[in-house]
Amino acid sequence: MKAVDLPPDYYLSNFLSLVNFVADRYTSLLSPGEKTFYDSFQSVDPDAQKLYVRLLSRKGQLFRRSKLSYSEIDSIETAAQILAGAGLLDIDPVVEPAVLVPLFSKAELLALCVERGELKTFRTLGRGALEKALLVQAESVGLRLSGADTVYRINGEEAFTTFKLCYFGNLRQDLTDYVLRDLGLQTYERYSLEQRHLLFQSRAQIERHLQYYRCAEQLDTVIGADADTLVDFHAGLPAKDRADKTLSRRLDRLTLTLARQLERLDALDQADMLYRACERPPARERRARLAAKQGRPAAALAFCRDILAAPRSEEELTFAGAFGYRIARRHGDDWPQPPAYQVPTKTVVLAAGPASVEWAAAEYLAAEGRCFYVENTLFNGVLGLFIWDIVFAPVAGAFFNPFQTAPGDFYEPDFHIARAELLQARFEQLSGPAFTDTVKRNFRHKRGIANPLVAWQYLSEELIDLALTRIPAAHWEKIFRRQLAELRNNRAGLPDLVLFPPDSGYELVEVKGPGDRLQKNQLRWMCFFAEHNIAHRVLAVEWGDCA
Repeated sequence: MKAVDLPPDYYLSNFLSLVNFVADRYTSLLSPGEKTFYDSFQSVDPDAQKLYVRLLSRKGQLFRRSKLSYSEIDSIETAAQILAGAGLLDIDPVVEPAVLVPLFSKAELLALCVERGELKTFRTLGRGALEKALLVQAESVGLRLSGADTVYRINGEEAFTTFKLCYFGNLRQDLTDYVLRDLGLQTYERYSLEQRHLLFQSRAQIERHLQYYRCAEQLDTVIGADADTLVDFHAGLPAKDRADKTLSRRLDRLTLTLARQLERLDALDQADMLYRACERPPARERRARLAAKQGRPAAALAFCRDILAAPRSEEELTFAGAFGYRIARRHGDDWPQPPAYQVPTKTVVLAAGPASVEWAAAEYLAAEGRCFYVENTLFNGVLGLFIWDIVFAPVAGAFFNPFQTAPGDFYEPDFHIARAELLQARFEQLSGPAFTDTVKRNFRHKRGIANPLVAWQYLSEELIDLALTRIPAAHWEKIFRRQLAELRNNRAGLPDLVLFPPDSGYELVEVKGPGDRLQKNQLRWMCFFAEHNIAHRVLAVEWGDCA
């Protein structure tokens, strides 16, 4: 890939793009302080803006002047003075010595000890012990350090956090996404970003998301605490809003993490209480397991029946059938035995070599026809090419900014539900030439653009041509519908290889090396293939001397 030279002030352009986007689309939802932050930043000259963005992208709030060097800024001192006048920066603020000391190197702190005649006492200490020893004399250390160098303290971080949240829809992403685009490392599809389709529609909604992230930041500290602390932590989370599915998903994931930790602490009643508040699998599964563990088989079976009546995932459905059978059998209750499926399996002995077991199997099967190592990429890829415009359709709350590789609800059941009419109309094209035309057109014209289903490096024109020719429309539809019903789980677990015999047809082959066996999601796919008469098998490879 050809190297891309970014302009010296690329980061300022990206920052302006972000804050201008939010100010334009979310003006009515911003607080007075956030509007002041934006107006203040816009009021200063470009050099001051560059310095502010440079400091904002660094760790912490305090910075020493002598440690700053930016060739694209004419005068850091002048820029700092302008920022100070706009309220975006404090110069030599009054702060506690404990906050200042970490800004200085150990050598600089030892130089202070020389001046104080205490080097012999302190020079054998490690960094942490040295800081503690100096802070014992906090007043004199503070006076000395505050005068050792000009210190800048940046303001407005809290306001910018809101801008980032409104722009990205989360606080995991940052301005790095711009750089990836500018360097040509990631190309994004263009999609609608109209106000009515954006994630946030009220200030209260923004506040709930901010509260969620404040809590999430504390999780690593809290997770090791006792049960009561975990329950109190959960009580401090924002309330769910049925209209805000994005926040509900995030709260459910965090709740599941807390509940599982409560289980590990043997706080089973508290864990059950948290699972009860969670709609996301495997909450009901965990409640069934907890009931069985607590000696309540009737309750465990009731949970399994609830799941069977209205499953939220295939994994949950499989669990309920198998677990319910085990509990019922143990306690003399009537329960149908889950069907067992023996997957067609062939064992072959191949010569060990540098290639992976999948590539070795593909080479072995080449004697039976054209064989491709595709794993999950073929059916995912063709689906992504076929419904490309639907993936990026303007659906409320799906897209927050120009740097998304997928809509926000892509891995949720909401994805296919919110686009049901579009998908049904598209599936009606599967039996005609429009299917092939759409896939091939998007393969040519969208190549390189990020799509959550399309792994470009694994797709070739030959593979797509053969697949579209050999795989019946009915099979594509069955597989597509299963994938879309539960993309988080069903985009994975597909067989490693696709084999096209010389004359017609196709076969899907899962490869297993010595000691390896089918995972649960792979077995569910194999059962699905058997149900719909899709040719499949497992090729079990053993290594040997084939000379």
